[in-house]
Amino acid sequence: MNDEGEIPVLWFRKEWIDTNAKALGVYVTLLLVRFRVRLRTDIPALYSEEGKIEGRLKPYLSIFLRGKDKKLIDTAAIDAGKEFFMRLVDHTAYQEYEGVLDCIETDFYETFKEAYLGYVNANVNVNVTGKEFTEKISGHDTAALIRTFLRDVSANRFSKGKVTPAGSSILLTPFGELMEFYGLSEEDVQRFLEILRMIGIMFFDVVPAPVLEREFVDGLST
Repeated sequence: MNDEGEIPVLWFRKEWIDTNAKALGVYVTLLLVRFRVRLRTDIPALYSEEGKIEGRLKPYLSIFLRGKDKKLIDTAAIDAGKEFFMRLVDHTAYQEYEGVLDCIETDFYETFKEAYLGYVNANVNVNVTGKEFTEKISGHDTAALIRTFLRDVSANRFSKGKVTPAGSSILLTPFGELMEFYGLSEEDVQRFLEILRMIGIMFFDVVPAPVLEREFVDGLST
């Protein structure tokens, strides 16, 4: 492991993550490729087809960049994410993708965490007064249920697929396990997952490591 701020691979550029918006774009790209891309089939298309990588990134970044930050979706965040992706493909063999991405996430984790949690906390603050967040789910306080969920993910109670050294993971069967562990109905599980994704705690079934940080989890409240 390198110290924070050192370049883990020669082609990586620190200027891609020198603002929160750019760091968010790179981190979402990193997690997308690490967990939601088939390396041998999706990568060539995302690399060669004009606008395709931007199209994959924009829906996720739109969760975070709203209001006055919305214009950053099409500029800083997507541009940084795209440049990072293109350089990754140019300089990395298929069999090395996971190791390289894990190295970058680990070595620049504090930068990624600051950017990611900054936008997640902003989403929480926006939604904390909304009915989706303050209403109970099957008798559970929503914020308390989110805290329990994140602690259970940290404790490996949920079934996971890939897990990075930094602690990011993809859950294998969250829908069924949420029903089993917390006694939620199918409708309640769907609503709970929508809240998690609306805030940015999950995208698809990926749980980024920063939202598992104790300070963030303990700070969730209504």
